[in-house]
Amino acid sequence: MRTMTLPSVATSRHFRTPPAAPFLRSIAARLALVQACIMIGTLGLVAYFGHLAQLKVARHVIESRVLGEVASLKDELDSKGSAHLPHTVDKRSRIWRGFEYRLVGADGTLKAGRLPSVSVDSGWSVVTDASEGDPRQIVTYSEPLSDGSFLSVGQDLSAEARQTAILTNILLWSGAFGISLGFGVSFLFVASGWRRISALGRAARDASTGRLDVRVETRTHGLRDDVDELGQVFNTMLIEISDLMNQIQQVSTAVAHDLRTPLTRVRQRVERLAHKVSDTPELSEAVGQVDAELEELSRTFDAMLRLAEIENARDFHGSPVDVEDIIARVADAYRPEIEDSGRSFRVRTECIAIQGDGQLISQAIANLLDNAVRHTPEGTAIELGVEQRPCGVVLSVVDRGPGIPQDQRPVVLERFRKLDPSRHGPGCGLGLAIVAAIARHHGATLMLMDAAPGLRVEIRFPPADALPH
Repeated sequence: MRTMTLPSVATSRHFRTPPAAPFLRSIAARLALVQACIMIGTLGLVAYFGHLAQLKVARHVIESRVLGEVASLKDELDSKGSAHLPHTVDKRSRIWRGFEYRLVGADGTLKAGRLPSVSVDSGWSVVTDASEGDPRQIVTYSEPLSDGSFLSVGQDLSAEARQTAILTNILLWSGAFGISLGFGVSFLFVASGWRRISALGRAARDASTGRLDVRVETRTHGLRDDVDELGQVFNTMLIEISDLMNQIQQVSTAVAHDLRTPLTRVRQRVERLAHKVSDTPELSEAVGQVDAELEELSRTFDAMLRLAEIENARDFHGSPVDVEDIIARVADAYRPEIEDSGRSFRVRTECIAIQGDGQLISQAIANLLDNAVRHTPEGTAIELGVEQRPCGVVLSVVDRGPGIPQDQRPVVLERFRKLDPSRHGPGCGLGLAIVAAIARHHGATLMLMDAAPGLRVEIRFPPADALPH
């Protein structure tokens, strides 16, 4: 029979939340971030190659202008002669038509112009001019003339470079605005989907802890999407599991209840038979063993019915109870048995009141003490205590016995499960399952921890304002 384990017990079967920011845990958020990075990278490449293309286009335009100016000066040379060319160059330099000139005579002397020295005799070159402060990059074309002189004409590339930079910045800012706007609209568009997926994850975690009554909200009208379909399938699955669990629980409870009466009649007949064969030691011992087995079976059925009663009590109806008084009464009842078995027993109490069911809390303490006595050797120290902590009231039972391996702690909380299934000693494997059900009924957390050595069992009751209603 399957039961739900408490979420407080560390086990790999429970959902684990990865240690990351909630935003980054969302697949949709990570996908949006990847898309944003791709868009930013693409925009960067576009801006870079666009910048290069703009520079190339600007240089091509400048080269066309420079070649046109060189052709114009060559026409002046052909029409007015070489003596007039220096005057034309000076005039054009003063008027500032956007060009820089350098006219060098056949003897190597500078005839006109302000352009710095050019490193090539003919063809294209880039001249750096720092005479006016900020260095300028001047695209220059040089060509020897028919009279033996050398003419160089250039145009500053800085203005076009600044325009290109301005256009590039506009492109980048426009792209950044577009990405931000797109990411923001996308975030708003899928935010509701993220919330619904998160709600589905929370419901799955709650269901893994035994809360089969949780449901995921889905849209029944309008445009349904894949999240609605997933939520509907999830709700249907929980309904089927819950119905199956209820049927199994009802069958087991009905069987246990129906067998109590014939089991009681059988025990009565065994008791009468024991009186009749009391003179025969062998038969008397055999009948006694049968009676002990029947008594253990009767206790098992009683435990099953009690567990079903606790689990079927869906609503929490608690009242203020004095934990110190409960511990004192249970300790007085168990102290003789514990000390007679050669074990030491210590009780630590505080005057603490909690909201709960006194009978159920007493039964939880009794089951824990009974479990400690059954599974520890003689001479073991057992301690029962309660204390107030910031997280609430903590009731604990500690023994210095062999303890329970960490990977086996979730298992012992299930029904009819023992640490060593091969053992045939007393007990039906329902003691800790009943404690777990009582803890769940009170909204408490059951913790199985290492006492180094031994086992420490804690029932952590929540603060009064956190109790279930």
